[in-house]
Amino acid sequence: MAKFKRGDDRAMNGLLPEIAGWTSIRRYDTRPIPNDVIKRILEAARRAPSWANVQPWHFIVVREEAMKSQLRQLAVGQPFVETADSVVVCCGDMSAWSEERRLKQMRSLSQALGRSFNEEKAKESLNDPAYNPLLRGKDVLVARLYEQLSLAIAFMILQAKREGVGSCIVGAFANEITAVNMDLYKKTCSDLGLPQDMMILTLVTLGYPLEDPQPRPRKPFDEVVSLERYRNPFS
Repeated sequence: MAKFKRGDDRAMNGLLPEIAGWTSIRRYDTRPIPNDVIKRILEAARRAPSWANVQPWHFIVVREEAMKSQLRQLAVGQPFVETADSVVVCCGDMSAWSEERRLKQMRSLSQALGRSFNEEKAKESLNDPAYNPLLRGKDVLVARLYEQLSLAIAFMILQAKREGVGSCIVGAFANEITAVNMDLYKKTCSDLGLPQDMMILTLVTLGYPLEDPQPRPRKPFDEVVSLERYRNPFS
């Protein structure tokens, strides 16, 4: 494998060219994305790493025109939400760290790995705020949900890029975090059949690109990476 040199795009290989070439796509053509392609994109999201293997996410693929129109309203009128072939509603599961769910998940994981399950030790871990964000309140829990979901979304958009599908992560929309247009947010949650403990955190639009924008510039390598200590250059 060729050595990667900072600032030298020609030296990149593996996933790096696709990462470096990724851009938000907001203009889509009318070709439908085949189901098998959508499934691979969402399979990539499902396979993302998750802290303590909690996997506190659920993804709803929306293709129906009326709901896409409603999601556009939810996303403060951004038109590409409605014109995308599919919109992935990315939800965080606030009940994922409940004692019942975590014990069941840890027991299942132990069995899958062929290990014995120590329930007493598992319960002790659930009383430690380092392992259980529920102990720190809703704000910390939501921060953890965003942290976990961001990993799945990263896998999702990279697989989309590999499939030739454009994507855009929608951050500006009404939900419990932005606290705008809550009536529409609640209606959308109800129309999507979401349980009370499921929160819409992000939307991801998918469609075949009708544009080829240039990637936006990134900060220099040495501005964001240090070795051993802050601002010590990595060489």
